[in-house]
Amino acid sequence: MRILRNKIIYLTGLLSLLVLTGCSMAPPQPDLAINTDLLSQQETKIGIHYVAPNENATTHIRGANCLICYGVASALTSGLDTHLKAKISTEDLDAIKELVYTKYSKRFPNVRMVNLTTPVGDLKDFKADQQLGFARKDFKSFKEELDLDVLVIMQVRGYGAHRSFSEYIPNGDPQGYFSGLLYSIDLNTNAYLHYLSIDEKVQPTGAWDQPPSYPSVTTAYYQAVENAKKKIDKSL
Repeated sequence: MRILRNKIIYLTGLLSLLVLTGCSMAPPQPDLAINTDLLSQQETKIGIHYVAPNENATTHIRGANCLICYGVASALTSGLDTHLKAKISTEDLDAIKELVYTKYSKRFPNVRMVNLTTPVGDLKDFKADQQLGFARKDFKSFKEELDLDVLVIMQVRGYGAHRSFSEYIPNGDPQGYFSGLLYSIDLNTNAYLHYLSIDEKVQPTGAWDQPPSYPSVTTAYYQAVENAKKKIDKSL
């Protein structure tokens, strides 16, 4: 019941946000290949910050757009949610963080992990937030505060499983799921030097509804993580 209640609270907040933002939402930032002009300079100081997910591994439901629909969808995935929360650890997420650090360290000088004193979501909006190619939040204050020239953000947005619904009717089985963002920002201009959106979904092999261990969905999750690692590795 607690999982269901938390998901309903989340959906209510999301619907409110969509109503408030309406058509003013900026277009999505497309992926950008890494720009090495600044990153490769010997004097460039690069900081990497990892943003952990807001919740434990769970089933991320899409398409159940009314509260009743979402409640039905959550009930259908409650057993899987319990398994994911209990058995899927953050070790694979730590491995992704380490991969980003290793790739940057091998390729560029002066790289270190950093912690932000202000969460990304709490930063002020950037004046050019409607322009593609620039971060929508203003990161420039971290240049002096952290003594950096470039800030790299590795953000995990969701992990576990993903299931699509048409209202309360499933469109298919739950899939293994990993979602994140990897981007770097020039702290002089707030421009992106690299942007990679990660949204990996893997279809389970065979029947998915096999409690309590849900082996096919669990295997699909680990494959989604591996796919994400490959995408990050290729982009750097």
